[in-house]
Amino acid sequence: MRGFLIVVWAAAILICTCTASFNGLMANGEVSFHLNPAPNFSEFMARPPVEIASGFLVQKFGHLFAFFIFTVLLQIKFQSKRAVFFLAAFYAVLTEFLQLYFTRDGRLFDVGIDAAGILLALGMGRIFMTHHLRDTNL
Repeated sequence: MRGFLIVVWAAAILICTCTASFNGLMANGEVSFHLNPAPNFSEFMARPPVEIASGFLVQKFGHLFAFFIFTVLLQIKFQSKRAVFFLAAFYAVLTEFLQLYFTRDGRLFDVGIDAAGILLALGMGRIFMTHHLRDTNL
């Protein structure tokens, strides 16, 4: 069951990141994919915008939240924190890279936001386990 939840969440992340219009997905539930067979890979290194709109912040929080949950699910399934980190980080890079092929903006900056969610989940998992172990040993 835990593995199934990981696959479902990973699929949800992939759909949200590769659908042609994230706004269309959120507003109308519209999922469509437009393949770009020759993406501009230099876009991956593009900097974030200078002026930050509220929609931008909401979208970046979505990145953080999605990879926080993904990492929590991985931690429930796997014992090795290192394996969890590398699996989650690999998927973060993969989804951002794939966006370039689906007419979306895949950015290294977004991998950093994803990594923040991953590290937050790992840190909270460590704190939870430390307190849980201390409570069970009393």
